[in-house]
Amino acid sequence: MDELSARKTDVAVINVREVAELLGVNVRTIWRLSQGGEIPAPIRLGERVVRWRLSDLREHLDRKAAGAKGARR
Repeated sequence: MDELSARKTDVAVINVREVAELLGVNVRTIWRLSQGGEIPAPIRLGERVVRWRLSDLREHLDRKAAGAKGARR
């Protein structure tokens, strides 16, 4: 991946439907997880525009995966 592509990935934002698809859950579940602090908080880009940073979600999933591996020992 070249530098420009890497920077684009770092700032990519996705909507709630895309987050739900990424995690394999329902949109309502995303809002519940977000309100409960179980996934990274979204950012508000406008009055009715809410997005998640893809990089935040990836880091969160990496931490969860690392924690799950540690729990299996």
